[in-house]
Amino acid sequence: MKKLITLAALVLILATANAELAASHRASIEKLMTVLQVQKQFETSLVAGFESGLGTSSDQIKALPQEQQDKFHKAIKKVKETLLEMMSWEKMKPDLIEAYGKNFSEKEATDIIAHMETPTGQMLVSKQAGMVGDVMAMTQEKMKVIMPKIMQIMQEEMTK
Repeated sequence: MKKLITLAALVLILATANAELAASHRASIEKLMTVLQVQKQFETSLVAGFESGLGTSSDQIKALPQEQQDKFHKAIKKVKETLLEMMSWEKMKPDLIEAYGKNFSEKEATDIIAHMETPTGQMLVSKQAGMVGDVMAMTQEKMKVIMPKIMQIMQEEMTK
């Protein structure tokens, strides 16, 4: 029994040690995220995704009685504030560093940085940022089809 507990403790210690990125690896990941403008893209995508996903300007919302519209907009405001607070860059950055570190070795990150710092790499980064708007517009178009069902659910729940 004592050996089993010791073995379990050793496995836990090794697993925890492997979960941490080496300082140089972490530094290369942070530089990669800077070069890729991950913070800017994250923040833009978060707000744009929320707004297009809810379709808060849709005709279905305008068709609701004013009292229901007011409740809906108040709820949406609270949800957005909560989302921005709980998913802020400061709160998400450590997890994003871990995710990038898990998926890119230190050498891979360094190689990508070298490419992304070139004029072509920076052009790619700047165009990707513009793509967010295009993707959000496409998403919003798709949401127009889905919104009637969402509004039906919201209306049913708000009248309970």
